[in-house]
Amino acid sequence: MFIEIDGWMAKLRFSACHFIPNHPKCGCLHGHTYAISVRIEGEQVGEFIIDFEQVKGIVNTICDRLDHRVLIAEQDPRLRIEKKGSVSIEIIESEKKYVLPSEDVVFLPTRSVSAEDLCKYFTSGIATALKSNGAENITKIHVRVDEGIGQGAGCEFEM
Repeated sequence: MFIEIDGWMAKLRFSACHFIPNHPKCGCLHGHTYAISVRIEGEQVGEFIIDFEQVKGIVNTICDRLDHRVLIAEQDPRLRIEKKGSVSIEIIESEKKYVLPSEDVVFLPTRSVSAEDLCKYFTSGIATALKSNGAENITKIHVRVDEGIGQGAGCEFEM
């Protein structure tokens, strides 16, 4: 069995700014409204596999951390990052440099801020939250991160 939650319809969304270093188009600072869709597979326990509200709460907690922030991949080898009061981000092999207020930036433990890496970030966060809430009946999680309606990246995680 499975449940599905459409991020656009269920308002599991956030807006954020990012860039992909040295990409011809996405190398410029730009933003998206993202939607997070989730499919959870598992065995039904009582009435549910898992309560929709529990899943939405987990996803919204992650979305709220990222909403209206500049997303930076802390492990991106193309970046030189300094955190001294403000945040300074220099793109290696480029002349670009950003200086941002630290409260506007969220560092992600990823190598990129692509839809693919954001998807892995959300999947990991959802899986961790489900495990800590004792959802032992869950067998697989599918997550899709859309960078606007009709385009996104998805991944799955075996629990």
